[in-house]
Amino acid sequence: MSRTHRWWLAAVALAALVTDVGYAWARHDRYLTTGFDLGIFDQAVRAYSRLQAPIVPLKAPGYHLLGDHFHPILALWAPLYWIWDDPRMLLAAQAVLIAVSVVPVARFATRRIGPGPAVVVAGLYVISWPLQRMVQFDVHEIAFAVPLLAVVIDAVDRRARWTTLLACLGLLACREDMGAVVLLVGVLVAAHGFRFGGRLRPGRADLVADLGWGLGMMVLGVVGYKIATAVVIPHYADGAGFAYWTFPALGPDLPSAARFALTHPWSVVTLMVTPWRKAQTLIATGMPVLYLCLGSRYVLLTLPLLAQRLLNERELLWSTNFHYSSVLAPIIFLAAVDTLGRWSQRWAARGARRGAVGSRMVPVWLTGCAAVLITGMLVQAGDYPLSRMASASFWRRDLRVQGIDQLAAVIPPNVCVEADNTIAPQLTRRDYVTRVGRSNELATWMILDYSRADTGWQGDPPAVAYDKALARGFVPYRQRDVIVVLRKPDAAVDPICRVR
Repeated sequence: MSRTHRWWLAAVALAALVTDVGYAWARHDRYLTTGFDLGIFDQAVRAYSRLQAPIVPLKAPGYHLLGDHFHPILALWAPLYWIWDDPRMLLAAQAVLIAVSVVPVARFATRRIGPGPAVVVAGLYVISWPLQRMVQFDVHEIAFAVPLLAVVIDAVDRRARWTTLLACLGLLACREDMGAVVLLVGVLVAAHGFRFGGRLRPGRADLVADLGWGLGMMVLGVVGYKIATAVVIPHYADGAGFAYWTFPALGPDLPSAARFALTHPWSVVTLMVTPWRKAQTLIATGMPVLYLCLGSRYVLLTLPLLAQRLLNERELLWSTNFHYSSVLAPIIFLAAVDTLGRWSQRWAARGARRGAVGSRMVPVWLTGCAAVLITGMLVQAGDYPLSRMASASFWRRDLRVQGIDQLAAVIPPNVCVEADNTIAPQLTRRDYVTRVGRSNELATWMILDYSRADTGWQGDPPAVAYDKALARGFVPYRQRDVIVVLRKPDAAVDPICRVR
């Protein structure tokens, strides 16, 4: 890239960073962020920042978060809390990861289609719906995988073996299911060698070495998954085992699932597209790149990510909501650029006339992608932060927000609070916060939001929670509009509640 192109790329990254941080902080200011998941990661990272185990009361009092998922990479966020101990720091950190990921995306695209189009690809990438949906929803450990996946593909393509290995190790530290992605990276490298998408073909000695590297990464992926799910997670879950193997149609474990997939492939395909909501997610996944990703081997890296969602019995994973699709964005964009670059080269090699047609493929594709993304932002405005920020109602602080401002302030610091899901992340920096009804009777305060359908993940409706609270000894303390605060007037505060 020339200096001018680098400045334009920096502008794209900076615009994405400012927009994403502004949107996320505005959501937080209006009490739209949640205990599940911002509050959870806030409690975990704060513990890491104090060199303590990641105990997360929002999951349960005394709950060790490494007993839920394997994500030690979260500890990298701990130094941020030495600067500013606030959950908004995590919202900004996630936005930084998205902005940083444009660098490997643009570097890959520059080799394939040139620096100018690469900058445009970077811009389309950051406004694509998979990343926009992640910005729309709080914070998650999977955000680290977004730049790492881009780095892996770029490193494989430019034959950077050690960079590929280090990025794969980073993926394993993001989450246990990334072991399947690392396994598939190894399969691609073993089968085709590094730089299988480039113009230069490696020699026989290089292919033999690449075979060894590929086999090693395949083993690394399997071993990483097994250590995470069979050793680390059960250890911190007090022997309870890995709770997220929720694939009853495939079998009780990974070997059973592999056997089922090999012996009943059509059944697996059927499970991937039924009910219709799954098929909609698959259709939406390739739409930002006009399905050009299907022409590249790199698209195979989406298979484990899509399979672990669409074959899962948890219906929450089937849709395009939340952050789950964010990790698909770097794969589909780089796979599409890979396809486009190879097709353009083939047309250029077939003579001047066809070469002229091939040279128009890039701008036509970029225009089509932009049209699709802009149409999506207009038609599905509620799903895009950029669209929502254009609405005056997004910035309005209504009576609910004013009520929370006033009543949350009456809850003292260093007490145990059972808090509504949308109020929880506002209190975690100063109180021991749990879900409503899940404090093991440690709570002496409770705050409810009657504008919500329930109090949080697997929680009761506010009216039911209120009645149960009265039966447990809570009494009404103060109310404003739809916000209610209760307390136990004579209960002693447990020392464990001191968080500052």
